[in-house]
Amino acid sequence: MPAHSGVGSAAPSAASSSASSTAASVILIGGGKAQVSEPAAVRDLYASPLFARRRARAEASGVPWFVVSGRWGLLAPGDVLAPYSFSFAEQSVNYKRAWGRFVAEQLCVVSSIGRGDVVEICATDAYAAALAAPIQYLGAHVRRADVGASDAADELDHSLRSDR
Repeated sequence: MPAHSGVGSAAPSAASSSASSTAASVILIGGGKAQVSEPAAVRDLYASPLFARRRARAEASGVPWFVVSGRWGLLAPGDVLAPYSFSFAEQSVNYKRAWGRFVAEQLCVVSSIGRGDVVEICATDAYAAALAAPIQYLGAHVRRADVGASDAADELDHSLRSDR
């Protein structure tokens, strides 16, 4: 189970909550299979080039960002987590639906996401599909980011390098 080190500190400020429809209020980035070998802050746990690009973009945006994990849900960048193995793709449709609602509820607890806010999702299609309806139910708009248009290529490249 992750050690939460300050999830509440990543809540959007009043200024970002009233962001226009073009500015993200919060960014959610997908974790990944490639992980370091020891417990680490979530921002440092995932080791793929794709995650590094997504993280850099989220950090540069100046808005609160979180990592979404198919196993643990919503994680703050400073949460400490041990490496784990879990395949979201192998889970049932009911699991994915429940997970999407769970993450949306977690997002409500740590931020003031609601009507008019924009939640940007930089994650797999499966994560985005599970998250879109529950986040929209909160009144927020969902936007997919273009970061990592070559997601599959990055993951394949990483797996080929790790097989050597």
